[in-house]
Amino acid sequence: MDTPAGNRYSLWLMPRGDAYERLAPVLHELSAACGAPEFPPHVTLLGGIVGARRDIVRQSAGLAERIRPFTIRLERIDYLDEYFRCLFVRAATTKPLREAHRIARGVFDHRREPAFMPHLSLLYGDFNRSTKEGLIARLGSRVNLELKVRSLHLYSTYGEPHHWRCIETFGLK
Repeated sequence: MDTPAGNRYSLWLMPRGDAYERLAPVLHELSAACGAPEFPPHVTLLGGIVGARRDIVRQSAGLAERIRPFTIRLERIDYLDEYFRCLFVRAATTKPLREAHRIARGVFDHRREPAFMPHLSLLYGDFNRSTKEGLIARLGSRVNLELKVRSLHLYSTYGEPHHWRCIETFGLK
């Protein structure tokens, strides 16, 4: 059976507490100032997941049981000429984060994934280099913030960011 086009999901690691309180206003301010879509702060563990919702929920629950809580260290702000990685904070590629990504790829049979580059996006859009460099100069190039990962969030990521919705949250074991 073919999968409906609207069934596209991503697994997110999301900041809580003080980290959320520091990041969310920055994302909101950047989106408003640049006329860009707003989205919640997150580090994508695995994107591009397609399939029936009930199967994805079941697989995500199983994945959460295999991952132990860990910490993500955000480091420096960077940018690419890509819509969804327009302006972002690089996350340290620690062993627990690499292992969580490896397990997720296995659970969802994503064998041909591009290289994992963990990051927390600050802005989506198509902006020129000078705009992005100006934003980095204003924000400062270092973040030095730790996110304590205690849960895995399954998001429906079909369509534009304002349509994205959290389907379910799974506590890590």
